[in-house]
Amino acid sequence: MYKFKLISSVVLLGLLAACSSNAPTRIGTGRYPNDGELPQGKQGVERKIGNPYKVAGKWYYPKEQPGYDETGHASWYGKDFHGKKTANGEYFNMNALTAAHRTLPLPTFVKVTNLSNGRTIILRVNDRGPFVGTRLIDVSRRGAQLLGFEKQGVTKVRIQAVDDTGRLKASPPVKMAAARPVAPVRTPTVKAPVQQYFTHYIQVGSFSQRGNAVLQANKLKKTGHRAHVKQSAGSSGSFWRVRVGPFVKRMIAEQRLDRIVSDGFFEARIFSEAVE
Repeated sequence: MYKFKLISSVVLLGLLAACSSNAPTRIGTGRYPNDGELPQGKQGVERKIGNPYKVAGKWYYPKEQPGYDETGHASWYGKDFHGKKTANGEYFNMNALTAAHRTLPLPTFVKVTNLSNGRTIILRVNDRGPFVGTRLIDVSRRGAQLLGFEKQGVTKVRIQAVDDTGRLKASPPVKMAAARPVAPVRTPTVKAPVQQYFTHYIQVGSFSQRGNAVLQANKLKKTGHRAHVKQSAGSSGSFWRVRVGPFVKRMIAEQRLDRIVSDGFFEARIFSEAVE
């Protein structure tokens, strides 16, 4: 386990308040979110893009970014800022599904995917930061737990702007210059590639003993997740997988994965299999 404290947006904004009057101030009376909640709606504050601000000698320029899609590192922040106000006046609950970003409008919903294990969750950006190195986003402690990197501290992620249901936001259309007419060129007919389809499963465990797999499946059923045990063959003999699914759409599997992980099954992962 890493023995370092993650420095988040809130820390730096507090430490640098004396030397940077341009840092975003925290005003408003936003409501305090419940544990495990993805806050939606206004939450008692108005949506804002935010003015340019300076932290540690560097300027940041918030702007609308509907097609935001970036890969980088994520960290998390927790109890030191639990109950304090965020940059847009909402309250930070380390057990709710929120995050901090340097330039996205407040709030913005983002889909965060941990590239080391494939876990994905939706978070509400309502704070500024992080201002450490090349990190792109600070997630709440609960967000780090669901993404599977709480103990690790930092992980590589993909961040995509979405709406509050998890649908990706489209980028505004790019205007193209009118092209001069060109004489048509005959090209040989090419058959379209056969489209491949996938089904998606959430695997919660793999066991060498069937009895252990059944116990795990029963635990899942008690929390409302219908699981099944499937026998598979490996190089060292048979083993039993505990799975939930299948799901036709990966997004639905990701939403169910969030629920399964939040119920304490932290090793759950999505597996996709081609349909013949």
